[in-house]
Amino acid sequence: MKLLQLLLLPLFFSGCKQSTKPVYGTFSHQGQLRSFIYYQPTDLQEDSPLLVVLHGFTSSAEKIMHYTHFNQLADQSGFAVLYPQGTTDNDSNTFWNVGYTFHADINTDDVDFIVQLTKLIQKRYKLSPENTFLTGMSNGGEMCYKMACEKPTMFKAVAPVAGMMLDTFFEQAQNHPVPLFATFGTADDVTRFVGDTSNVDGWGTYRSIDATINYWQTTNKCSVVETDTLPNLSADDGSCIVRRHYYQPAHSNDVLYYKVINGGHDWPGAWGNKDVNISVEIWNYFFSKML
Repeated sequence: MKLLQLLLLPLFFSGCKQSTKPVYGTFSHQGQLRSFIYYQPTDLQEDSPLLVVLHGFTSSAEKIMHYTHFNQLADQSGFAVLYPQGTTDNDSNTFWNVGYTFHADINTDDVDFIVQLTKLIQKRYKLSPENTFLTGMSNGGEMCYKMACEKPTMFKAVAPVAGMMLDTFFEQAQNHPVPLFATFGTADDVTRFVGDTSNVDGWGTYRSIDATINYWQTTNKCSVVETDTLPNLSADDGSCIVRRHYYQPAHSNDVLYYKVINGGHDWPGAWGNKDVNISVEIWNYFFSKML
């Protein structure tokens, strides 16, 4: 297996038009009325893939739906998209309960919420449980890691962007292989690329991003590593992407890592690095898992 070179979709969607409107729904979970946005293209076939997309801290399902353009990708490629909405903490910030230090008094079970909502959507719209994928930004990316640790068979693959793994994730991990595509900027000013083992920022202690990738390389039993640098298509964004692909020819539990040199707390293609559209890259990676 060589470094992924999938060119399945165009990088931009300026000429695309949604053929249906998103559905805004609610779901009762453990006594709370939770909300979500669901989108599927017109005439989507039964047993189609489902992509679950998680927003970041202080953000929303609506915002991540708009800046990722996954609905337009869904129109082109034939999959459904689910955008769950997190809850609100005591400071009125929307969030996913991954276990931040300042959320120690909150017991919202977002792992179970995501599992139950995903199963409901799979059943209601007759989507493929075998081809259900998870991605997210920042706090949503951290939720991707948490799901991979605690519910490793729920999603066929996960793709965290600008997220880290708290030390508590490792304590809860089942050490089960999960195909993973991680994207992170070395100059991220929200989540430290080098980690925060002393909890200076108050999120909780966590190791470096490279150490996190090494954990998944070991867990997924990947002995082959290939590295290259992606074309620097946008010379004025101040960053470039080093791509590392960890794999084992005998199985498909690989790790793909986009290390954005001088990149910030970004969703590449939407803001920050413009060498790639990370939404397209993520879906190409997920699509490769269905081949």
